[in-house]
Amino acid sequence: MKKGITPVIAIILLLLITIAVIGFATIFFQSIVTTGGEQARNASQQTSSRVLQVIEFVVASKDSISVKNSGAANILKEDISFLVGGSPVPTCGGTSSGDVLIGNSAEPAEAAPGQLITCSLDGVCDGDNSGKSITVAAPGNSITDKACPTA
Repeated sequence: MKKGITPVIAIILLLLITIAVIGFATIFFQSIVTTGGEQARNASQQTSSRVLQVIEFVVASKDSISVKNSGAANILKEDISFLVGGSPVPTCGGTSSGDVLIGNSAEPAEAAPGQLITCSLDGVCDGDNSGKSITVAAPGNSITDKACPTA
């Protein structure tokens, strides 16, 4: 009689172990799929917001350059980079965006669609940089179709 009970107990234990392993595997893979889905969604949202942050040149003079937010989303000051001859303009963009005006004021932290963004070149186009290309980069695009005025 003892020989008949032992195989039944062994089968029940094997079934319980199998169910526990399947449960742990399900929870593990479910968390991986959920995390991957959230990361994909976040990346998609970041990409779509960048596409909406587009700029276009308005005017470049010896003292300043103005671009317009021609996209459909606000652009933060620190997301705009001004470069002359491939080198960053020290007074514009990045964390030192002190000489960047949104509209006519230095106060706003971001430019709404249609607003002008002006950077004071403050002598950057003088000397060796005269005639060098001016590049302005925003999250959605980068434009290099102007040059430092020569006079």
